[in-house]
Amino acid sequence: MLAENTGVPPKKSTFKKWLPWLNLLLALVLIGLGLWYLAQKIELREIGEALAFADPVYIALGVLISVVTIGVKAWRWQYLLYKPGATPNFMASFWATSLGQYVNYIVPFFRLGEVARIYALNQQTNIKMSRSLGTLIVEKTLDLIFFGLTIALVLPFVILPKYLDNSGIFIGMTAFAFLIILYLMAYQTERLSIILGHLKAKAPLNILRRFIQIAITGLGGLSSLRSRRLTLIIVGQTILIAILSVLLPYVLFPAFGLQLGIEEATLIHIVASIAVVPPSTPGKIGVLNGAVVFTLYSLDVNADAAIIGYAIIFHLVVVLPQIVLGIIAAWRTNWRLEKTTAIQQNQ
Repeated sequence: MLAENTGVPPKKSTFKKWLPWLNLLLALVLIGLGLWYLAQKIELREIGEALAFADPVYIALGVLISVVTIGVKAWRWQYLLYKPGATPNFMASFWATSLGQYVNYIVPFFRLGEVARIYALNQQTNIKMSRSLGTLIVEKTLDLIFFGLTIALVLPFVILPKYLDNSGIFIGMTAFAFLIILYLMAYQTERLSIILGHLKAKAPLNILRRFIQIAITGLGGLSSLRSRRLTLIIVGQTILIAILSVLLPYVLFPAFGLQLGIEEATLIHIVASIAVVPPSTPGKIGVLNGAVVFTLYSLDVNADAAIIGYAIIFHLVVVLPQIVLGIIAAWRTNWRLEKTTAIQQNQ
C-alpha cells in the first residue's frame, strides 16, 4: 500500500538510470524502421499531400473527443471517490487524471502515471493516497470488463477461424459475469478483507502478500458501488468512455476520405489499446502509429498515403491533448518526477 510519508528515497539502481536512454534508443530505432518502411512503400511527398489535404474539421472534432474522454474519466473518478463531505471537485480530479496520463507518456518504462495521479489529487484535496489507490483498482477492472464487451461486440464482424466462431459470446458473457461479481463484492468488502488479511498473514512468498494487499486495497474502492444510483452512473460513464474511444478513430476516417465504418473504428481501438499496454517509447512513438497502420492494411485498405497520414494524425490527436493538459497539470500541482518515484519506492 502507498505510504503517506515518502521518507528518503532509496538510491537508484544502475538499470533504472539507463532506462530513459534505452527508452530513447528504442524510440529512435522504431522511427528509423518506420521511415525505412515508408521509403519502400511510398514517397514522402505523397504523405505530405495527404496531410495537407486532410479535412481540419474532422481533425478538430477528433481533438475535442480526445479532451472530452479525459474529462469523462475524471468525472467517473470523482464518483468512484464519492464520500459525503469528502468528494473531490471535478477540476481536482481532471488535473490529476491529466497528469497521470501525461506521466505514462513521457516516462513509460517506470509506469508512474497512476502514482502521479493520486499524488496530484492528494496535493489538491488532501484525500489519502490509499483511498485513491483503491478506486483506481476498481476503475481499471471496470475498463477491462467493458473492453472485453467491446471485443465481444466487434468479433461477429471479423472473419475468424471456425473454432473461434463463438468466442465473442464467451468473452461477452465472461465480462458481464465479472461486472456482476464486482457489484456483489461491494456488499461484502469487510468480510472479504478479513479473509484476505488471514491469507496474507499465511502467504509464504512476498509477491503473494503484495498481490493480496493490492486486492484488499481494491476492496476499499468498491464502496461507491454499494449505491445503486452511483453504480448506474459509474457504469454509464464507463460505457460513454468506451463509445468515445471508438468514435475517435471513426471521425478521422472522412478526414482522409477513407470509406470505413464503426466496425473498423472499433477494431482500430482494440488493436491500438492492446499495443500501448506494455511500456515502450515516450509518447508511444512508433507503437501507436504502427498498430493503426497494421490494422488498416489488414482491412485491405488500398491507399498508402491516406493510411500513413491517418496513422500520424490519429497519434497526434490522441497524444498531444494529453501532453498539453499534462504539462498544465504538472505546473498546477507542483509535480516533480523525483517525488513520484519516491512514493512508488515506498509502496
